[in-house]
Amino acid sequence: AATNQVPAGEPDLAELNRDLLRWVVKNKRAPASFEDFAATSGVTIPPAPPGKKYVLAKDMHIKLVQQ
Repeated sequence: AATNQVPAGEPDLAELNRDLLRWVVKNKRAPASFEDFAATSGVTIPPAPPGKKYVLAKDMHIKLVQQ
């Protein structure tokens, strides 16, 4: 099986972004924030690495940023 080459300890952002896309299609809108997506998607969000947090960027991609 092919792997997505996700660095050890880093969550799979590609998978989260696919979940985000499905959420947008289902809800016919963009979530107000990453927290809105996380609370309403039913997706299990892996914990962010220490010192980082998830954000919903302006380009509608989930990214990890320094806290």
